[in-house]
Amino acid sequence: MKRRPPSAPEEVILEDAKNKLDLARKRLDDLSVMGVTADKLDQFQSQIAAYSALPVDATLLSIQKQLTASKDSVLKDAVAWGSMLRDRCKLAFGNTAHNPFPHNSFRTSHSNESKMLFVLPSLIDLAQTYATTLSNIGQPKDYADQGQTLRNRLDELNRKQEQAKLNRRVATSRRHDAIQKVYESLTHLNAAARAAYRDRPQDRDLFRGLTSRTPVTPDPKVATSSSTQPQPVQAG
Repeated sequence: MKRRPPSAPEEVILEDAKNKLDLARKRLDDLSVMGVTADKLDQFQSQIAAYSALPVDATLLSIQKQLTASKDSVLKDAVAWGSMLRDRCKLAFGNTAHNPFPHNSFRTSHSNESKMLFVLPSLIDLAQTYATTLSNIGQPKDYADQGQTLRNRLDELNRKQEQAKLNRRVATSRRHDAIQKVYESLTHLNAAARAAYRDRPQDRDLFRGLTSRTPVTPDPKVATSSSTQPQPVQAG
Protein backbone atom coordinates (compact mmCIF):
# COMPACT_ATOMS: atom_id res chain seq x y z
CA MET A 1 0.00 0.00 0.00
CA LYS A 2 1.30 3.44 -0.89
CA ARG A 3 2.12 5.76 1.94
CA ARG A 4 0.63 9.20 1.72
CA PRO A 5 3.26 11.96 1.77
CA PRO A 6 3.23 14.23 4.83
CA SER A 7 1.85 17.72 4.63
CA ALA A 8 5.32 19.03 3.83
CA PRO A 9 6.13 20.90 0.62
CA GLU A 10 7.57 18.77 -2.14
CA GLU A 11 10.86 20.66 -1.98
CA VAL A 12 11.20 19.76 1.72
CA ILE A 13 10.66 16.07 0.94
CA LEU A 14 13.19 16.30 -1.88
CA GLU A 15 15.84 17.98 0.27
CA ASP A 16 15.37 15.43 3.04
CA ALA A 17 15.65 12.60 0.51
CA LYS A 18 18.96 13.99 -0.79
CA ASN A 19 20.33 14.34 2.74
CA LYS A 20 19.29 10.82 3.72
CA LEU A 21 20.76 9.40 0.53
CA ASP A 22 24.12 10.99 1.34
CA LEU A 23 23.98 9.67 4.89
CA ALA A 24 23.08 6.17 3.71
CA ARG A 25 25.96 6.02 1.23
CA LYS A 26 28.43 6.93 3.98
CA ARG A 27 26.93 4.32 6.32
CA LEU A 28 26.23 1.57 3.83
CA ASP A 29 28.19 -1.03 5.81
CA ASP A 30 25.98 -0.41 8.86
CA LEU A 31 22.73 -0.35 6.89
CA SER A 32 23.46 -3.47 4.85
CA VAL A 33 22.26 -5.61 7.76
CA MET A 34 18.74 -4.36 6.93
CA GLY A 35 19.00 -4.99 3.20
CA VAL A 36 20.17 -1.56 2.10
CA THR A 37 22.47 -1.97 -0.91
CA ALA A 38 24.33 0.34 -3.30
CA ASP A 39 21.95 -0.70 -6.08
CA LYS A 40 18.92 0.30 -4.02
CA LEU A 41 20.50 3.63 -3.21
CA ASP A 42 21.25 4.14 -6.91
CA GLN A 43 17.58 3.48 -7.64
CA PHE A 44 16.63 6.00 -4.95
CA GLN A 45 18.96 8.55 -6.55
CA SER A 46 17.35 7.90 -9.94
CA GLN A 47 13.93 8.63 -8.45
CA ILE A 48 15.22 11.90 -7.02
CA ALA A 49 16.76 12.82 -10.39
CA ALA A 50 13.52 11.94 -12.23
CA TYR A 51 11.52 14.28 -10.01
CA SER A 52 14.11 17.07 -10.30
CA ALA A 53 14.04 16.85 -14.10
CA LEU A 54 10.30 17.59 -14.31
CA PRO A 55 9.14 21.10 -15.30
CA VAL A 56 8.78 23.51 -12.40
CA ASP A 57 5.16 24.54 -11.80
CA ALA A 58 6.10 28.22 -11.45
CA THR A 59 7.57 28.15 -14.97
CA LEU A 60 4.50 26.49 -16.46
CA LEU A 61 2.22 28.91 -14.64
CA SER A 62 4.23 31.85 -15.96
CA ILE A 63 3.83 30.57 -19.54
CA GLN A 64 0.09 30.14 -18.99
CA LYS A 65 -0.25 33.67 -17.60
CA GLN A 66 1.68 35.15 -20.52
CA LEU A 67 -0.63 33.42 -22.99
CA THR A 68 -3.67 34.60 -21.06
CA ALA A 69 -2.43 38.19 -21.12
CA SER A 70 -1.75 38.00 -24.87
CA LYS A 71 -5.15 36.45 -25.53
CA ASP A 72 -6.92 39.10 -23.43
CA SER A 73 -5.11 41.82 -25.39
CA VAL A 74 -6.23 40.38 -28.73
CA LEU A 75 -9.77 39.93 -27.38
CA LYS A 76 -9.76 43.62 -26.45
CA ASP A 77 -8.62 44.50 -29.99
CA ALA A 78 -11.40 42.32 -31.42
CA VAL A 79 -13.97 44.12 -29.28
CA ALA A 80 -12.68 47.47 -30.54
CA TRP A 81 -12.78 46.21 -34.15
CA GLY A 82 -16.35 44.95 -33.76
CA SER A 83 -17.47 48.09 -31.95
CA MET A 84 -16.27 50.25 -34.84
CA LEU A 85 -18.17 48.03 -37.27
CA ARG A 86 -21.28 48.27 -35.08
CA ASP A 87 -21.12 52.08 -35.02
CA ARG A 88 -20.66 52.30 -38.78
CA CYS A 89 -23.63 49.96 -39.29
CA LYS A 90 -25.70 52.19 -37.04
CA LEU A 91 -24.83 55.22 -39.13
CA ALA A 92 -25.42 53.37 -42.39
CA PHE A 93 -28.63 51.49 -41.51
CA GLY A 94 -29.95 53.21 -38.38
CA ASN A 95 -31.67 51.40 -35.50
CA THR A 96 -33.96 49.51 -37.84
CA ALA A 97 -34.65 45.93 -38.85
CA HIS A 98 -32.42 46.55 -41.86
CA ASN A 99 -29.36 46.87 -39.61
CA PRO A 100 -27.55 43.53 -40.08
CA PHE A 101 -25.28 43.88 -37.04
CA PRO A 102 -25.80 41.05 -34.43
CA HIS A 103 -25.94 43.27 -31.34
CA ASN A 104 -26.83 40.63 -28.75
CA SER A 105 -24.23 38.08 -29.87
CA PHE A 106 -21.50 40.71 -29.99
CA ARG A 107 -22.41 42.20 -26.61
CA THR A 108 -22.03 38.87 -24.81
CA SER A 109 -18.65 38.20 -26.44
CA HIS A 110 -16.76 41.13 -24.90
CA SER A 111 -15.26 39.07 -22.08
CA ASN A 112 -15.48 35.59 -23.55
CA GLU A 113 -13.02 34.47 -26.21
CA SER A 114 -15.13 31.45 -27.21
CA LYS A 115 -18.16 33.62 -27.91
CA MET A 116 -15.99 36.14 -29.75
CA LEU A 117 -14.55 33.37 -31.93
CA PHE A 118 -18.12 32.30 -32.68
CA VAL A 119 -19.43 35.76 -33.64
CA LEU A 120 -16.38 37.10 -35.52
CA PRO A 121 -17.04 35.15 -38.76
CA SER A 122 -20.47 36.83 -38.98
CA LEU A 123 -18.93 40.25 -38.38
CA ILE A 124 -16.19 39.64 -40.96
CA ASP A 125 -18.79 38.52 -43.51
CA LEU A 126 -20.87 41.62 -42.72
CA ALA A 127 -17.86 43.92 -43.22
CA GLN A 128 -17.16 42.24 -46.55
CA THR A 129 -20.74 42.02 -47.81
CA TYR A 130 -21.52 45.69 -47.07
CA ALA A 131 -18.04 46.97 -47.86
CA THR A 132 -19.27 49.48 -50.44
CA THR A 133 -21.98 50.94 -48.19
CA LEU A 134 -19.73 51.04 -45.13
CA SER A 135 -16.85 52.59 -47.08
CA ASN A 136 -19.01 55.73 -47.26
CA ILE A 137 -18.92 55.75 -43.44
CA GLY A 138 -15.13 55.47 -43.39
CA GLN A 139 -14.56 51.69 -43.41
CA PRO A 140 -11.11 50.87 -44.88
CA LYS A 141 -10.91 48.45 -47.80
CA ASP A 142 -9.02 45.89 -45.70
CA TYR A 143 -11.35 46.03 -42.70
CA ALA A 144 -12.67 42.51 -43.21
CA ASP A 145 -9.08 41.28 -43.51
CA GLN A 146 -8.23 43.02 -40.24
CA GLY A 147 -11.08 41.15 -38.56
CA GLN A 148 -9.91 37.84 -40.00
CA THR A 149 -6.38 38.47 -38.75
CA LEU A 150 -7.73 39.16 -35.27
CA ARG A 151 -9.82 36.00 -35.31
CA ASN A 152 -6.89 33.86 -36.46
CA ARG A 153 -4.65 35.27 -33.73
CA LEU A 154 -7.31 34.88 -31.05
CA ASP A 155 -7.97 31.30 -32.09
CA GLU A 156 -4.24 30.52 -32.04
CA LEU A 157 -3.72 32.00 -28.58
CA ASN A 158 -6.84 30.33 -27.22
CA ARG A 159 -5.60 26.92 -28.38
CA LYS A 160 -2.13 27.57 -26.99
CA GLN A 161 -3.58 28.63 -23.64
CA GLU A 162 -5.72 25.51 -23.41
CA GLN A 163 -2.67 23.39 -24.28
CA ALA A 164 -0.67 25.19 -21.58
CA LYS A 165 -3.40 24.40 -19.04
CA LEU A 166 -3.34 20.74 -20.07
CA ASN A 167 0.47 20.63 -19.94
CA ARG A 168 0.41 22.04 -16.43
CA ARG A 169 -2.19 19.53 -15.24
CA VAL A 170 -0.19 16.65 -16.71
CA ALA A 171 3.05 17.97 -15.22
CA THR A 172 1.40 18.35 -11.81
CA SER A 173 0.20 14.75 -11.94
CA ARG A 174 3.66 13.53 -12.94
CA ARG A 175 5.31 15.53 -10.16
CA HIS A 176 2.92 14.07 -7.59
CA ASP A 177 3.63 10.55 -8.83
CA ALA A 178 7.38 11.19 -8.84
CA ILE A 179 7.51 12.70 -5.35
CA GLN A 180 5.34 9.82 -4.10
CA LYS A 181 8.01 7.35 -5.27
CA VAL A 182 10.73 9.44 -3.64
CA TYR A 183 8.78 9.60 -0.40
CA GLU A 184 8.11 5.85 -0.34
CA SER A 185 11.82 5.09 -0.82
CA LEU A 186 12.72 7.71 1.77
CA THR A 187 10.32 6.20 4.29
CA HIS A 188 11.69 2.70 3.65
CA LEU A 189 15.28 3.90 4.03
CA ASN A 190 14.45 5.69 7.29
CA ALA A 191 12.79 2.56 8.68
CA ALA A 192 15.70 0.31 7.67
CA ALA A 193 18.28 2.70 9.14
CA ARG A 194 16.41 3.12 12.40
CA ALA A 195 16.20 -0.65 12.72
CA ALA A 196 19.92 -0.99 11.99
CA TYR A 197 20.68 1.61 14.66
CA ARG A 198 18.20 0.29 17.20
CA ASP A 199 20.83 0.31 19.92
CA ARG A 200 22.52 3.53 18.85
CA PRO A 201 20.03 6.36 19.53
CA GLN A 202 22.19 9.17 18.21
CA ASP A 203 22.69 7.45 14.87
CA ARG A 204 19.07 6.30 14.80
CA ASP A 205 17.82 9.87 15.18
CA LEU A 206 19.68 10.88 12.04
CA PHE A 207 17.03 8.97 10.09
CA ARG A 208 13.90 10.41 11.62
CA GLY A 209 10.98 10.80 9.24
CA LEU A 210 9.44 14.15 8.39
CA THR A 211 6.27 13.35 10.32
CA SER A 212 8.19 12.46 13.47
CA ARG A 213 10.01 15.75 13.70
CA THR A 214 8.78 18.38 16.08
CA PRO A 215 9.99 21.97 16.21
CA VAL A 216 12.03 22.94 19.22
CA THR A 217 9.90 25.00 21.58
CA PRO A 218 11.90 27.69 23.37
CA ASP A 219 11.84 27.71 27.15
CA PRO A 220 9.25 30.36 28.18
CA LYS A 221 11.46 31.48 31.05
CA VAL A 222 14.41 31.99 28.74
CA ALA A 223 12.26 33.78 26.20
CA THR A 224 10.77 36.05 28.87
CA SER A 225 14.16 36.78 30.35
CA SER A 226 15.71 37.65 27.02
CA SER A 227 12.75 39.80 26.03
CA THR A 228 13.07 41.96 29.14
CA GLN A 229 16.75 42.66 28.69
CA PRO A 230 17.49 46.25 27.63
CA GLN A 231 18.23 46.57 23.94
CA PRO A 232 21.37 48.42 22.77
CA VAL A 233 20.77 51.95 21.53
CA GLN A 234 21.34 52.35 17.81
CA ALA A 235 23.96 54.89 16.89
CA GLY A 236 22.47 57.91 15.20
